Amino acid sequence: MNILAFSIFAILAVVSLIHFYWALGGLWPGTDPKSLANTVIGVPNMERLPPASVTIVVSVAILAAALWPLMWRGLIDLPLPQFLVWLGMWVLIVVFVGRGIVGFMPFFKKSNSAQPFANLNARYFSPLCLLLGAGFATLMIF
Repeated sequence: MNILAFSIFAILAVVSLIHFYWALGGLWPGTDPKSLANTVIGVPNMERLPPASVTIVVSVAILAAALWPLMWRGLIDLPLPQFLVWLGMWVLIVVFVGRGIVGFMPFFKKSNSAQPFANLNARYFSPLCLLLGAGFATLMIF
């Protein structure tokens, strides 16, 4: 199970770093602010990502989620009560499974229909969220 915890950490740490890169003005995988927004958010007519401060908050939240399975497995020791670590695992299961499911719902597809986000979401983003949610759940069970 430690391999699973480290795998979740690695995936989410990379996602966190990408968000931090965007907060600093990075454009990959887009070529300009509008193409980046169309690729990673998918709201039609969106001209750019949210402000850097919002993106940094998202990056930090993702990094915290990345650390959670390591805390759960006792691989790192942060000064949090065990109850909060347990509660955090449940919250992360709900968040990731929920985001994965919602990504396939018609209302989400309609409101986030810009390309290439719509295709990337169906192929990669939502399935990855479901997989991460299942990983968190697996850690809770075993």
